[in-house]
This record gives sequence, structure tokens and C-alpha cells, in this order.
Amino acid sequence: MPSTHEQFSPITAIPPTNLKPPQIKSRRKWRRWQRRLMLTGAVIGLSFAYDYYVNESSLYRNLKCVVVLSIVAADYKLNFNEGKDIDALHARVANRVYNLIASNGGLYIKMGQALAMQAAVLPPVFQQKFAQLFDMAPQDSWSEIEKLFIKDFGKRPDEVFRYIDHRAVASASVAQVHKAQLKTGEWVAVKIQHPKIEKQVNWDLGAYRLVMYIYDRFIFDIPVYFTVDYTCNRLLTEIDFENEARNADNMNAVLQSEPSLRNRVYIPRIYHNLTSRHVLTAEWIDGVSLSNRKELDAVGYSKSQIMDTMINLFAAQIFNWGVVHCDPHLGNQIVRWHDGRLQLVLIDHGLYIYESPEFRQQYCELWKNMFIFNDKAIRDIAISWGIGSPELFASATLLRPYKSGGVRPDRRPERDVNTDSEVQMSRAHEDFEMQTRMKDQFKQFIQDTTKMPLELIFLGRNMRIVQGCNQIMGSPVNRIKILANWASRSLAMLPNLTLRQRVKAWTNHFVFKFVVGLSDIGFWVTKIRQIVLRRENEGFEDLLERQMKGIAKKNFGIQIQDDAFSA
Repeated sequence: MPSTHEQFSPITAIPPTNLKPPQIKSRRKWRRWQRRLMLTGAVIGLSFAYDYYVNESSLYRNLKCVVVLSIVAADYKLNFNEGKDIDALHARVANRVYNLIASNGGLYIKMGQALAMQAAVLPPVFQQKFAQLFDMAPQDSWSEIEKLFIKDFGKRPDEVFRYIDHRAVASASVAQVHKAQLKTGEWVAVKIQHPKIEKQVNWDLGAYRLVMYIYDRFIFDIPVYFTVDYTCNRLLTEIDFENEARNADNMNAVLQSEPSLRNRVYIPRIYHNLTSRHVLTAEWIDGVSLSNRKELDAVGYSKSQIMDTMINLFAAQIFNWGVVHCDPHLGNQIVRWHDGRLQLVLIDHGLYIYESPEFRQQYCELWKNMFIFNDKAIRDIAISWGIGSPELFASATLLRPYKSGGVRPDRRPERDVNTDSEVQMSRAHEDFEMQTRMKDQFKQFIQDTTKMPLELIFLGRNMRIVQGCNQIMGSPVNRIKILANWASRSLAMLPNLTLRQRVKAWTNHFVFKFVVGLSDIGFWVTKIRQIVLRRENEGFEDLLERQMKGIAKKNFGIQIQDDAFSA
């Protein structure tokens, strides 16, 4: 029988450090992570619920903006290279940005329209896509509109008005308009802001800043971000309807001071007791919108009278009054017969700029010097505004070719002349070279953004839209001559002139009118050709646009679309 020592082996104690934790502890750790994940999901879910029900999805909309723009920036960083399909790249980006703006709606549409103001310097596909933003017109339900009205006035609209149409007669990106009748009998237009706008505005403007920053630094490498603060301030004032009411009153006041226009133009009366930050009540005007060309023709309104009044009005605003309506498209103008005469009615006074006296005088001098070919004066003004290439700046200001010393520009459209090396160049390489040259030219053109008067941004918008209106109407008047005459006249009307200076200024003005009148020769030659050949779309503005396309392509590598100057 074996001994006890042989039957049993000695037991060795296991050190506590070598002991494995019980399996239950790993389960506790997993449960802890489960709780963390559930808590995180609950926080995210509650945040999005709060954002959706209280904050009008502002957070979600702008997170979507950040994601889309990050993809856009990466796409350009990786694919804007020689040998890549640049056209396809621009098409992808244009679709992404457009779809972002369209799906987010609200103030994004207004900001997209601000981007569209710069569309002429962007690739053609951007011009085509962004032009569609002006046709977007969302409408809110009457229940939402009624809540906002009660918030501002403490009463339902049906209690305030004898009658109000619950269906909007018009809608735009910021507000919609309802026709109503006061208890005193007058018919009025009640403009009511889309209820979501106020909660979304600060988030959306932050997104706009991000968009412009990415465009400036990563995508096109063109100086545009310096305009952001000024543009955002204008957008903020545009959604304040009390400010719009003040603009309308100011425009009416300066209009009454000008005998040549006060009976030809009308500003609808504002009812201030029924106006707030979100609601504006104005006199209802029966007439024909200038956007309705078929009805204009049916009624028999004179297009030359309409355009003469319109261009004189906006020329007076820019050069004489310094109070400028910056959204003068055809839909914001109505024509009617009043006291036996044709009268233009100007509506929608949200987007305005107020020029400083110093800037207005310089701008008048710039226009006058462009017609007497004072290249030194033009160069001095351009340099003081941080702008290089005075001739190109003059062309961009006039929206017609400017040649130093009065050299007559070629009237034929720009045609591509291909050399042997260009014939061998691939399309992709050509696109890359053109857009690289565009960046370099714009950097030379805008040399010092700190000096540039930001009023030029919205003056350029006004000028382009008015040119487009004249072009759509068949170029019935010489727009350039009217603008130039107002610039010269306004210099003679400056308030700080001595008697001797004023006499000299008026003498120079009448000489200038004769010189500028010579531009009518080219205008009437084009007009007669247009009538004889019965080609409505070959007016004076069409000729100027073709010349501008040639200059843009030759000097900047920009391919301007046919509707870039349209309203």
C-alpha cells in the first residue's frame, strides 16, 4: 500500500494577482457601456426632438450643411487637378449645393440668391442651377400664419380686417402676401413672414459664412469672404418689416423732391399701425406686373415709357439720392394708368443700401470720367478702392466694354482662335487652364479688400437687374446715356458748391449731355436694324452683352451664360 506522501501531492497556493475576475464583472462592464450608449442616444434624440419641435430644425439643417460642404471641399481638393474632368466636378458640386439650399429652404433660398448674384463669375453649371432659386416660392398654412399674427398683434387677422384671403396671392423666400380689406374699406396687401425664419436666421447666417469661407479658401480661391458681414447685415434688415416700412417712407420722401419723377412713380402707402417686425400692411395696387409681358402687350402699355421711367428712377436713386432699392426685378414693379398717365409702382422695399455722400460723389465722378475717357481719374478712383485693372473695372461698372482713350470696341462677338498647340490641348486641360487663370486675374483685380466700398456689391446687383429688364423689354431705351446724364447732373447738384463752382458744374453738365448724346448714334443704328430685320432679341443691350462675354472670357477666363444679366 503506497505511503501517504505518495497518495497526496502538496497543495501550492495561487497568488491573488493571478486570479481571474469572476465572469459577472465583464457583464457589469458591458451593462455600463449599454447605459452610456442609451444615455447618449437619449440625449441625441431629445436634442433633435427639441430642434425639430422648438428650434425649427435649425441644428439639423446646418449639420447637413456642414456635411455637404465638407464633401464639396474634399471633392475639389482631390479632383481639381490637371487631367481630371473639371466640368463633371463642377456639375457634382453645383447639384450638391443646390439640393442643400432647396431642401433646407427658408433663408437658405435667400442666401442662395445672394450667391447667384456672383454667378456670372462662377462656372456655367453654377449659373444655370442657381438661377432656378429665384423661382422658389414656399407657402405656409393659414394656421401657422395666424399664430404669428396673433403673437405680434394679440388678435386674429379676421378680428383686425373686415376680410382677409386665407390663400396667399404671392409668396417668396422670406414672406407671403395676402389680400385684405380694412374695416374702413381700403384694400391692402398684408405681407407676413414665414414663421420659421426668425428662429432659423442666426443659424442660417452662420452656415452662409461657412459657405463663403469654403468658397474663398478651398473651392474657387477667389476673394469673396470679405463681403460676408455686409451681406449678412443686409439680409437681417430685409427680414425686419419695420425697417422695410422705413425704407418705403424714405423712398417716397426723396421721390417727392424730384419733379421729373414724382408723378411718374408711386410708392404704396404703409399702414404703420398694422406693421411689425414680421407683418407689413401696405396699400393694395391694381395694375400689371412687369413680369407679365403678355398682359403688358395685351393692354398696350408702352415699353419705352416703362423703361425710361424705370431707368431714370434707379439712376436718381444711385447718383442723386443715395437711397437705393437693390431688388428691382420685374416682379417688384407694377404699371398702371393713373390720372391719365402711365405710372410705375415700386414695391418690396426690404433690400436697400444707403450710400455715404463721399462714395456717391466718387461714383458719379467715376461714371462721368468713363465717358470723357479721363483714364487718370478712373485709375485714381480704382486704386483708392483697392481695385486693379482700371479698364476692366470700368467695363464691369458700365456693363459694356470700356477702351482707354476712346478706342471703339469690336462689335462682333468674341470668337475663339485656336493655335496648333491649342488644337492638340485636351478639353480637360483647357478647362483647368481657364479656371486657374480666372483665379489669378481676380486676385489681381481685387488687390485690397479692405479698401473696396461694399456698396458696389449691391449697386452691381441693381445695375445687372435693370440691364436685364431693359434687355427683356427689347432694349427700347439707351440705358447707358440715362445713367451717365444722372451722374453728371448729380455732380452739379452737390450741396457744398460755391456759386462759381455750381455755374461751372452746370456748364460742364450741358456740354457732357451733348457728348453722351452721341452714344445715341450707335443705339439708333442698332434699333433700326432690330426693327427692319424684325429681330426682337438683337437690341442694344444684346450687343453690349455679347461684347461683355468676350471681355469676360478673354480677360478672366469666364464663360458667361446667356441669362447671366437677366432679371
